[in-house]
Amino acid sequence: MRPIGDLAQFMLSKQMQSRLRTSADIAGQETTTGLTNDIAQHLGGASIAVSLLDRKMELLGQHKHGIAEARVFASASQTVLAEIQDQSSQLINSLALASQMQSASELKVLSEKAAQAMIDIVNALNSKIGGKYLFAGSDTQSKPLPDGISLVAMLRSEVSGATTVGDVRNAINTWFETSGGAFETLAYAGSDTGFLQMPIGNGESAKFGLRADGESVRGLIQALGIAAFATDSSIALGTTDQKKLLTDGYNALRQIDLSLTEERAGLGLIEASIENAKIAAEMEISRIERDRLSLIGIDQFEAASKFESAQQQLDVFYRIAARQGRTSLAEYLR
Repeated sequence: MRPIGDLAQFMLSKQMQSRLRTSADIAGQETTTGLTNDIAQHLGGASIAVSLLDRKMELLGQHKHGIAEARVFASASQTVLAEIQDQSSQLINSLALASQMQSASELKVLSEKAAQAMIDIVNALNSKIGGKYLFAGSDTQSKPLPDGISLVAMLRSEVSGATTVGDVRNAINTWFETSGGAFETLAYAGSDTGFLQMPIGNGESAKFGLRADGESVRGLIQALGIAAFATDSSIALGTTDQKKLLTDGYNALRQIDLSLTEERAGLGLIEASIENAKIAAEMEISRIERDRLSLIGIDQFEAASKFESAQQQLDVFYRIAARQGRTSLAEYLR
C-alpha cells in the first residue's frame, strides 16, 4: 500500500495537474474565440446586460425564421403567377388568329389548347410550398380548387346542351359570377374571408392578398372556359358561333392580362418589404453582436500569454513528476 504521506502528495499532485489543465483549456478557448469564459466574473457580476442582448438575439432569430418563410412563400407565389401569365399570353397570341380561320379543325385545335391551358392553370393555382397552399387565403391547409380536369367536367355539366353562343356565355358567366353560386360553393374551397399574413418583425406582417377566388384569377379561368367550350362536343355550334366564342375568350383574356400584371406588381412590393425586413434584421443582429462583444470580449494576446504560461507550468509539472517517479522506482527496487 502507498504510505499516507505519499497518498497526500499524490492527491495534491493530481489537483495541481487538474488546475493547470483547466487553466490551459480556458486560456486556449479564450484565445481562439476572443470571448471570456466566465461572463459573470468578467463583468463583476453585472451580467444582466448580456442576458438582455441574448434575449434580443433569440427574438431576432425567430423573426429571421419568419422572414425566410415569407420569402419562400412570396417567391413561390410569384413563380406560379409568372407561369400562369406566360401560358395565358401564349394562348392570347394563338386566339388572336381565330377570326381568320375557316376550317372547323383549326378552330377545334385552338379550343382544345384553351381547355388544356385551363387545366394547367387550375392545377398551378393548387400549388403549395412548405405544406401551405399558395392561393387559399388564410386557410392554407385546404386545396383551393379541384384539379383542372375535374373543374372542366363541372363546367361542362353546366353548359352541356347549349345551342347558342348566348346560352354558353350565360351559363359560364352565371357559374363563375353569381354570389354564393356554383364556383363559390362547389369549386373554391379555400378561405373566403381572410388572407394569409406572415409576421416579418417589428409588428409588421406580409399580407398575401391573392386567392384563387379573387376577381383576376376567377376572371382568367372564366375567360379560358369560354374559349375552351367553343368546340366542345357537348355543345352543338357552327363554325361562325365557335369563332365568336373564341374571340370572346381572346378579348376577356387580354383584359385579364393587365390585372395579372398588377397582381404580380403588388406581390413584388410584398417581396420588397420582406427583403427590407431581412436587411433590417441582419443589421440589428450585427449591432447586437458588436454590443455583446464589447461586453464579453477580451484581449486575445493576453489570453494567449496566459495559455502559454499554463502550458509551460504543465511542462514543468510533468518533468518533475517524471523525475520523482523514476527516483521512487529506484528506491523501491533497492
